[in-house]
Amino acid sequence: MGRLTRPLVPTGPLADFYEQLHELHLAAGQPSLRRLQQLTRAERRPRGINPTSIHAAFVRPRLARWEVVGEVVRALGGDVNAFAALWRQARRCQSQDDGEPGTPGPWTPAGIGPVPRELPSEVLPFTGRGPARGALDSLLAEGAARGAMTTVLLTGAPGIGKSALAVEWAHRVAGRFPDGQLYADLRGDGSGRPPSPTEALTAFLNALGVATADLPGTPAALAARYRTRMAGRRVLVLLDNAGTTAQIRPLLPASPGCLVLVTSGDSLAELVVRHGARRLVLGPLSVEAGVELLRGLLGDRVDAEPEAAYELVRRCGGRPLALRIAAERATAHDAPTLAALAGALADPALAAERDRGWPALLRCPVDSPRLAVG
Repeated sequence: MGRLTRPLVPTGPLADFYEQLHELHLAAGQPSLRRLQQLTRAERRPRGINPTSIHAAFVRPRLARWEVVGEVVRALGGDVNAFAALWRQARRCQSQDDGEPGTPGPWTPAGIGPVPRELPSEVLPFTGRGPARGALDSLLAEGAARGAMTTVLLTGAPGIGKSALAVEWAHRVAGRFPDGQLYADLRGDGSGRPPSPTEALTAFLNALGVATADLPGTPAALAARYRTRMAGRRVLVLLDNAGTTAQIRPLLPASPGCLVLVTSGDSLAELVVRHGARRLVLGPLSVEAGVELLRGLLGDRVDAEPEAAYELVRRCGGRPLALRIAAERATAHDAPTLAALAGALADPALAAERDRGWPALLRCPVDSPRLAVG
């Protein structure tokens, strides 16, 4: 079918439309027509859009139908509503009505119903994690280049900030997944009763627009319906606090446009070996990043006790949870100084708390001089 060359059209909205479409194709790594056909598969269109129609949308000076253009833009990870506006303007420039469908409205992918936006709010302030963000960005780009579904496992010690990083990064890349973002807390960290596979799949399918009354009755059939519903979609799935691979397996879509981001305190070797997950181990914050987190929580008090702030970060092992707990202690009534908190954490009896994210920091005795706050 030849190369995707830009058609010769007059300057103006029509030229702008084709320029933006070709730039989007370039930014997405210039996927082939066959690859785009795969990415446009859906329940109502199991074979995807014909490559000839996709080729025409790029190279013919006459605008393609919005049904085709919208799906191509979605497959490339573009802003479909923004392209709808470009398409409208370009259409007005054409001197002859070619019988295409009317002006597109706000984008809702065919057959999926509502577009879920389930990510929880970010934990602020958020500091550091530049290398970890970069590694996540690289894995996302690698999966897109391979045209495969990507599963990333973010693991590390309790209180190290796995969930906070996962949520912050997921918000940052959410625009790459225009068909939505799903979220489930699997409570594998002992914070409560983990949801059953039936409960988790039902929640996801409901979010994707499937009524509970229309759902099959077995976990295996639910998982199959979920994979069917996700076929051809670009969805980010965040599975937080996973305890076992068995919790995760039914929630893995098969669509190459999806990303699954898992957080766990376990190494989940089976997820890596059997399901091809890429594991990232999150380490502690640097002392500088830890002090910056304290500054975001405590303000000028950190600058008033800089040495104590650095010592507190070291005593907390660079764990964000421990630092947030310490900041809570420092802002409580009759709050201790940072030096007093750091001194209390020198108690060898608290060393065992490191493996549990320092929960005892909330109750450890602080007998040093205190800072009066009004």
